[in-house]
Amino acid sequence: MIVRHKFIKAFVSLICLLVLSSCGFKPMYGQNTAGGAELAQLMANIDIDPVRSQTGRQERLSQLLENNLRDRISTLNATGETSYILRTNYEVIEQGYGIREDESVTLINLRLIVEFALVDIESDNAIMDGTARAIVTYDLVQSDFSNMTARQTSLERLAEEASNQVITRVGTFLSNNQKS
Repeated sequence: MIVRHKFIKAFVSLICLLVLSSCGFKPMYGQNTAGGAELAQLMANIDIDPVRSQTGRQERLSQLLENNLRDRISTLNATGETSYILRTNYEVIEQGYGIREDESVTLINLRLIVEFALVDIESDNAIMDGTARAIVTYDLVQSDFSNMTARQTSLERLAEEASNQVITRVGTFLSNNQKS
């Protein structure tokens, strides 16, 4: 019985490996990609414009977004050459809900909308644009300090999620549209 169970387990594992190897998955970065390390180098040639809110102000969230974007772009750029500029701006929408009987709000919903455009330096035209969205909810409590900390942590999570979406979309676009 134990031998039969091990055989079935090994057979299922083999089938899973065969299915996964034939699914067409290609990593975006690294040596096993279709273009080798070319995508990582293309990503390293992106300069990030200062991130601003829809009103044109630079705020703490602007810094968080810009730092997250810089952290996710490869540092392979040894030549100092810039091929693209990533321009972004954002809007934060804050809504209270979960209303009690005394009409006080118990939950805050933060929604971050980041609009971005990848601009080719040579033509000064946007070659791609898009919108990244992220939503976080946090509880309101009696302590103002706890509410302020929860809001700041929520903004950090929003910036991280939106940055991941932007870099993934830009990387996918560049991977599919590499210059010859």
